[in-house]
Amino acid sequence: MRKTIKISGITFLTAFVAFFIYSLVPRVSYRPSEYGTDLLKSQLMDEETKESLATYIRDTANNAQAVVIIHQEKIALEVGDTKKLINAHSVRKSIMSLLIGIALNQGYLKLDETLEELGIDESKTPLTAQEKTATIGDLLMARSGIYLPAEAETDYAKKNRPRREQYKPGEFYFYNNFDFNVLGFILEKKTGQSIGEFMEAHLAKPLGFQDFSTSNIVYNSPWPVPNKTQSDYPVYWIFISARDLAKIGAMVAQQGKWINRQIVSRNWIRDSAQPHSKFSRSIGPYDAYGYSWWVDEDEQTIWFDGFGGQFLLIDPKRNLSISQMNFTGNSLLSSGLFFMKENRDGWRTDVLHLHTAVKEKFDQLGK
Repeated sequence: MRKTIKISGITFLTAFVAFFIYSLVPRVSYRPSEYGTDLLKSQLMDEETKESLATYIRDTANNAQAVVIIHQEKIALEVGDTKKLINAHSVRKSIMSLLIGIALNQGYLKLDETLEELGIDESKTPLTAQEKTATIGDLLMARSGIYLPAEAETDYAKKNRPRREQYKPGEFYFYNNFDFNVLGFILEKKTGQSIGEFMEAHLAKPLGFQDFSTSNIVYNSPWPVPNKTQSDYPVYWIFISARDLAKIGAMVAQQGKWINRQIVSRNWIRDSAQPHSKFSRSIGPYDAYGYSWWVDEDEQTIWFDGFGGQFLLIDPKRNLSISQMNFTGNSLLSSGLFFMKENRDGWRTDVLHLHTAVKEKFDQLGK
C-alpha cells in the first residue's frame, strides 16, 4: 500500500513538472530579422516633451508595455521593450486587409469573387446558396451575411449573432470572425504562399521589419490548448513588435509609400479608409468601419485595434503613426498570468492622450 502511494506521488510529481515545463514553451521564438533597418531619430519633440510622455506611459497608461511614434519615417518616441513579440490579436485583421490589397494589385484575386467561385464551404455546417454569394469585398467589410461560429470570436458576436440568412451579403455590418478567418485562407489559396511567407515578402522586407519571421504567424489557438469550434477555417495570429507595427502605420500614413517605394497602392489605402459601414453611434473614437480598418472621421484618423491593448493609430494629415502594444502572453503560463490581471487591457484613451500631445507639438512647430 505504502509503495503504491509512493509510486502515485512520483507519477503526480512527474506529470506536474512535465506540465509546468510545457506551460513555459513559447508559441513564437524571437530572432532579429536579417533585413531589419533602424530608423533615424525625429526632432519633432524636445527632450522635455518626450520625457513627459514616457513618464505618462510608464506610470499612468494602463498596461502600455511598448509605444513607438513615427513621424515622416523617423522615430519620434520609443518607450518600453519595443522589439518584444506580442500577439496583435484583432490588429491581424487590418494587416490582412493590407495583404489582400497587395494580392489584388498583383492580380492574384478580385474583390467581386464569390465564395462559390472560390470553392469555400463548411464541411460540418454547409453554406447556403445565398451565403456563397458573399464576395471577398463583403468579407473585408464584415458584411458577408454569414453568421456561423468561428474561432476566436468575441462574446458580443456569440450573443448578438443574427439568424442565418437574416441579411443578404453586403446588406449588414456584423463583426464576425468567420469573415476575417476566411480571408486568411483565401490569401493562401490564391497566392500559393503561407500568410507568413507573403507578409515577409511584401511587408516585412520592404519596410525593413527588425523582429519578423514567417514563424510569427500562429494558427488555431495562440496558446497550446485546443480550439472547440467546428469551422474549417482556422484563426491566424500575428506576433509582431511595436516598432515593426509602427512602420506599417507610417507606410499607411504616406498613402502606401515607404522610402520612395510604393508598397501598397494608393487606391487601396484610400478605399480601405472609406467609411463603408457608418455606425449609428460611435464605438469609442470610431465612427465607421472600412476594409477591416476602424475610422475616426472627426479626427481623420485610421485605427487598427486588438484585444488586450493592441493599437495602431494612423494620422495621414500629420504623417504620424502611433503603436501601443501590451504583452498578453507567449506561452500557456504567461498567457494565464495575463488573464489573472484585474485590469489587463490597454485603453484607447492612452493612445488618444499621446496623439493629442504630439498634435499640439506638431501644430506649434507648423510641421
